Amino acid sequence: MSAAININSTIEKMSNPDKDFRFMATHDLAQELAKEAFRLDPNAEPKLVTQLLKLLEDPSNNVQENAVNCLGLLIRRVRENTAGDIVDTLCTHMLNDKKDELRDISNIGLKTVIRQVPYDPPALSSLLVKRLTSRLITAVTTNEKPEVKMCCLDILNDMLVKFGGHMIADHEKIMRAVLAQLTSGRPATRKRAITCLGYLAVSLPDPLFAELMTGVLGLTGQARKSDHIRTLVQALTAISRSVGFRLGKYFPEIVPLIVGYCEDKKLESDDELRENCLQAFESLILRSSKDVTPYLPQIITLCLKFIRYDPNYASEDDDGDEGMGDAEEDEEGDAEDEGEDEGDISDDDDMSWKVRRSATKCLSAVIVTRPDLLPELYDPNSQIAIAPTLIARFSEREENVKLDVFSTFVDLIKQTGLVAKRTTSRAATSLRDITPKLVQSVTKQLKERSVKTRVGAFALLKELVSVLPGVLAPHISALVPGVVYSLGDKNSNSNLKIEALTFLRQLMSTHPEDAFHKHVSTLSTPVLKAVGDHYYRISAEGLRVCLELIRVIRPAGSSFDSRPYVDPLYQAILSQLQAQDLDQEVKEAAIACVGSLVATLGDAPTPDVLSKILALLLDRLRNEITRVTAVRALDKIAASPLHIDLSSALNDYTRELAGFLRKSNRQLRQASLHCLDNLIKGYGTTSQFPYSVILTEVAPLITDADLHITHLALRLCVTSLQVAHQETAPLIAEKILPQTTALLRSSLLQGLALESLLALYTELIQRQTVVSFEQLLDGLLSLVKRKPSDPPVAKQSLGSIAQCIAVISARAQLAQRQTVVSLFVRDIQNPIDDTVKWLYLLGLGEIGRRVDLSNVDQLRVAVLSAMDLPSEELKQAASFALGNIAVGSMESYLPFVLSEINARPKQQYLLLHSLREIIVRQSTSPQGVQVLQPYLGQILPILFQHCETEEEGTRNVVAECLGKLALVCPQELLPRLKERAKSPSAHARATVVSALKYTIVEQPNPIDALLLVEIRHFLELLRDPEVAVRRAALLTLNFAAHNKASLIRDVLPEYLPVLYQESKVRPELIREVDLGPFKHKVDDGLELRKAAFECMYTLLETTFDRLDLSQFVHHLADGLKDHYDIKMMCHLMLIRLTHYAPAALLEGLGGLVEPLRATVTTKVQDTAVKQQVERNQEMIRSALRAIVAIEKLPNVDTTAKWDEFIKGTVKAPPLLETYQNVLAEDATQHTQQDMMDMS
Repeated sequence: MSAAININSTIEKMSNPDKDFRFMATHDLAQELAKEAFRLDPNAEPKLVTQLLKLLEDPSNNVQENAVNCLGLLIRRVRENTAGDIVDTLCTHMLNDKKDELRDISNIGLKTVIRQVPYDPPALSSLLVKRLTSRLITAVTTNEKPEVKMCCLDILNDMLVKFGGHMIADHEKIMRAVLAQLTSGRPATRKRAITCLGYLAVSLPDPLFAELMTGVLGLTGQARKSDHIRTLVQALTAISRSVGFRLGKYFPEIVPLIVGYCEDKKLESDDELRENCLQAFESLILRSSKDVTPYLPQIITLCLKFIRYDPNYASEDDDGDEGMGDAEEDEEGDAEDEGEDEGDISDDDDMSWKVRRSATKCLSAVIVTRPDLLPELYDPNSQIAIAPTLIARFSEREENVKLDVFSTFVDLIKQTGLVAKRTTSRAATSLRDITPKLVQSVTKQLKERSVKTRVGAFALLKELVSVLPGVLAPHISALVPGVVYSLGDKNSNSNLKIEALTFLRQLMSTHPEDAFHKHVSTLSTPVLKAVGDHYYRISAEGLRVCLELIRVIRPAGSSFDSRPYVDPLYQAILSQLQAQDLDQEVKEAAIACVGSLVATLGDAPTPDVLSKILALLLDRLRNEITRVTAVRALDKIAASPLHIDLSSALNDYTRELAGFLRKSNRQLRQASLHCLDNLIKGYGTTSQFPYSVILTEVAPLITDADLHITHLALRLCVTSLQVAHQETAPLIAEKILPQTTALLRSSLLQGLALESLLALYTELIQRQTVVSFEQLLDGLLSLVKRKPSDPPVAKQSLGSIAQCIAVISARAQLAQRQTVVSLFVRDIQNPIDDTVKWLYLLGLGEIGRRVDLSNVDQLRVAVLSAMDLPSEELKQAASFALGNIAVGSMESYLPFVLSEINARPKQQYLLLHSLREIIVRQSTSPQGVQVLQPYLGQILPILFQHCETEEEGTRNVVAECLGKLALVCPQELLPRLKERAKSPSAHARATVVSALKYTIVEQPNPIDALLLVEIRHFLELLRDPEVAVRRAALLTLNFAAHNKASLIRDVLPEYLPVLYQESKVRPELIREVDLGPFKHKVDDGLELRKAAFECMYTLLETTFDRLDLSQFVHHLADGLKDHYDIKMMCHLMLIRLTHYAPAALLEGLGGLVEPLRATVTTKVQDTAVKQQVERNQEMIRSALRAIVAIEKLPNVDTTAKWDEFIKGTVKAPPLLETYQNVLAEDATQHTQQDMMDMS
């Protein structure tokens, strides 16, 4: 049966008198049309469309809906003339002012068609615009029926959102037609016109946008009726939300106009107008945070006035401190007034609460967009002091407004915390100073009957203790009654109890234990009652509070009497531990709690109770669901200073834990290794301790597959040797050493795993009872002295082997060490395998760093001769060896190295590397600095001499040496570096500014004070005419921002314009290279731009409060059009901005749409290789990850251009599937993060 016959059959069913046949026919057709593989017979196309259009007048609503759905799916599959017929027919029906139902279903049909038509390719969208726009404009202008006008405005809205760029020819006509509707007598029409203007403003060119603003502002100034004024203010708000960044030059007209309406005595009874004005200010602040700056004091003053605006409340205090005053009245007076208050609140005509809410939200917009103003927002003497007024408004009588006040203060605390993380902030100090008043006001809210009010108050307090740990210590007595009331009040719901418990847990974890001692008796009763609650979330949170309570009642070194609370704690926690029918969250919390309980108070219960707990814990260890938590609980007990008697279950515990090392669960293996380590430390000397079982299971874990697990396994082996050497040394020699030999072959070995391996060899050499020095050495050397059939050892692993040789040699007897060194010295001068020679050179360096080798004959000759070898690797190894040997014998070797630098021009680069090894190693310790200082006079001339060399590698080495020496003697060296920064040689300038990187260390250092003063002179090199110097300066700026941002904070605004300039593509740095058959363009500025964007990325993390974020986002948009690597970095910055500056991101969101659209729709050529395809796919996924992060922002859909981009491009084929995959990955990542946080 052909497709045409199926379609004909379907058409026939559509005309069947039975509505069920018509419904099923349209339903089945919609399903077929949704399939990508569906192909429509051109001959059946006109008949099908005609029949579907007839069904729009079907008496069955369900059939009508299916017909509309089919038309939407069909619009992309039919020919252009047929698509035009569909659009014309739907538009004609919609403009019909006689049949209301047909008009409404046609309106829905047009919306469906517009939604289905893609923006690109433009053929179909242009057809839609051509067929509809003029008819809609005419109808809006001339049609007298309000319903038709509203339908036309709705369709215009949808078209402007999706096809605004294709409607440029009609923009002026649309603008004039819609502007005229702002004075319509019908509110619904005015509302649609407002929305239409907001979408229109997105795509209007500048001349028309200027005309639009002139028209709106002109109408606003002429309006006299309140409802018309409200409409025009709402229109300004809609335009601001869509294109706030374009309104800057109109602020001198907009702001005074809106302020005038707020203060106009004639309009003082119009609360709705005031609400609209404040909403307009909120939008202007969020979308034009930079341009609104001059008007902020005036706007904030208005908000502070209207946040107290409550004309129907007789007790309003003009000073804004009514909340404090009310609290001082007696309860009887409050009760008498309550009836009157309730009457006021229930008055339907009272709209003043909307004014107060809008003022509150406007203040919130100020807080989130202007972190630089935080100190002034706290200062009670400032004109824009928001914090004191917000605290006073905690007494707000309307609950919804009160919750908004709480939320705004939480925003203030969050912003303070973000700034305080990166720098010492006056705002944090001000928040600390204002805390007593804050607590005084909040504690009154904790006694309110309203559950929502108390939940909001606890949320505020939680944010406060997370930003300023310990700040509530003097106020615990004031807060405890509110917590107890919320936990015990019969009207409290589960949400309130969870909030109260969570706050109490955070309070205990961030404050000193002794602050709670006098409240333990008061708090313990409701907390223990919560532990037994039937709702699992309350019970689990109660157990987590008990974890903190246990720590509080028995802190180290305290004399607090914990005995009265021990039995109730054991009873409550044990009952939850024994129960079988509990939620997983409660089970895990109970296990964690009992571990802490036994570890802290394990000497209090009777032996029977303790044995019962240990048996239950063993049972939980054997349960697959709870065993990870049980291992962690046992780990706490094993590490307890009380040395709990575990004899009844110790053997079972250790065997279970050893068995877990075979499991695939990584968390379980980590926890088990850690727990076994603590069990060995505490109980490893007991008889019959199963070392053999443990070490047998540990051995397979020592591989390069998971270096952290390897580190834990090796650490356990070291502990075993330290605790029970006689029992474990043979086992380690038999089972572990073969594994370490294989591990040393790996090129991945590094970090903690390598340190633990070195510790193991150290322990073995100190106890040469089972394994001798010779055996260890032979085992290590055999790794490179291989048979032809053995796999080659990785070159990267030679350093690890050399360090192992060094640690055993350094702790061996003198004669043994001399034998090893003599062997190495002799063989590096003989013709042996290069790999062996490389190891010997590295080994000499590592041994020489640890012990003095100045008396070894022929050592200098041997190492210097290695520098003449043809192999570059051996030359580098010889350089490393010489430098490290000098570290161990400075008096003998440093003068030798310095003399050889000048005496051996061909080996200068290698000898400078040796000097670098000396300086870097010695500058890290006070003793090394003292040893190094006497030689500065000899070292510095050599380094400055090589600053101007043509060889970049040499200059990099010199820069590091100069930087490290500046740490040794900052007073002498920094002025000399400053002087060299003015050198006529570009190489010298680049070297000096690179050297500055190495003077910046994370820890406080005496040089910091000098750098703070002098860093400006070095950053001036950002303006250097040479590209290499500017790049070096950018890298130094990035390094300073990352490691010690305080050095650049004060001078950063001066150099940000220079930084942004370097982020732009410079045509003069792009050159064309002739490669014969074709020409290739080389961008010499690419590395410079990469350095600039890397610096921007770092600054966003460390000094975001010093950035003009609107300007930052503007330059970020340029990066989204740049090279692959820069685009990827910009995507990361977008994700970071969603956390740090969502308001600034929303303000500039319109400018990001087209670069992101270009990225996600990029297609590689058909001739592209696999690597190019994969790079393009990864770039698209990276952009989509940024888009997913932005989509989570509140009110992001109010930006019309972004909303169109999401619906028309991202959530449409072919991107939809990839977007959904990225969404799923993001959800999984956050779920895993939440699980980690809970663990």
